[in-house]
Amino acid sequence: MTEESSADRDLVLTLAKGMALLRAYRPGEMHLSNKEFMERTGFSKPTVSRLTRTLVELGYLRFSEQHGRYALGAGVLTLGYPLLVSLSIRQAARPLMRELAEAVSGQVSMGIRDRFTMTFIESSRSPNHRLTMPEIGGTVPLLQSAMGRAYLAAMESRQREELLASYRIHRPSEWDRYASELPAALADYEHRGFTCSFGEVRPEAYACAVPLRLRWDDEIISVNCGIAAHLVGRDELIDTIGPKLVWTARSIEAAAGFWMPAQPAIEHELSRIPQKTRPIKRSGPARRADVISKRPPKTKKKGRT
Repeated sequence: MTEESSADRDLVLTLAKGMALLRAYRPGEMHLSNKEFMERTGFSKPTVSRLTRTLVELGYLRFSEQHGRYALGAGVLTLGYPLLVSLSIRQAARPLMRELAEAVSGQVSMGIRDRFTMTFIESSRSPNHRLTMPEIGGTVPLLQSAMGRAYLAAMESRQREELLASYRIHRPSEWDRYASELPAALADYEHRGFTCSFGEVRPEAYACAVPLRLRWDDEIISVNCGIAAHLVGRDELIDTIGPKLVWTARSIEAAAGFWMPAQPAIEHELSRIPQKTRPIKRSGPARRADVISKRPPKTKKKGRT
């Protein structure tokens, strides 16, 4: 190994360790100490001290004199902001997500994959939804969440197998517990057009999810609907909420300018959705008002000749 390649390797390892330190924070945590960084990353004390010092200088961490611990710095926000801005589909989806969330007294969210989790990039919650669910930037596990299962269902089989092989190595406990449920989830997607989870992520929450057919820079986007388990039974989630979410997903696609001509596969999918909640079929790009309307637009009467 040359001196230059050795230096490059050291730089890559340092970068990876710095990112691991930033990922050590969990939802709701404000401050972490060097000792907690060591416990969560497995790094030595000198390594953690060197990394925190560098990250503070770069603005990704800040040291609180009052608490004697480190908090995430504003620099972390600047990393994520360009990504959120580039996801213009969020603006098209927001009113449709809010409409469904209010209709079912739940929370409707949109997410993309980050390694072995799904990260929320948009979320809308009903005022009647009392559960504390992940907001933008929050994550849920890939294998046991409805959102993650929808993502896996939309992947090409070869890519899915490669990802699952890596999952089995890096998250063995989750794999041992939930891998056996994945075939049924994939079958549910083929049969119903959506996937479900019944308390696997949180016992008090049920959820269903749909992958969008459009892609963002070749990335799969999943739309998820979460509801308090005491408000909805399994049958209602499958028979009512799931089909409504499929309709919402198709409406989001149309509002974002994505439209597919009538195809047997699509017609079969729509046939599973109750008539009153189906999107209106159009021959060209649809406006949002056309998509979300549950009644066909009125036609003008032709005058007599």
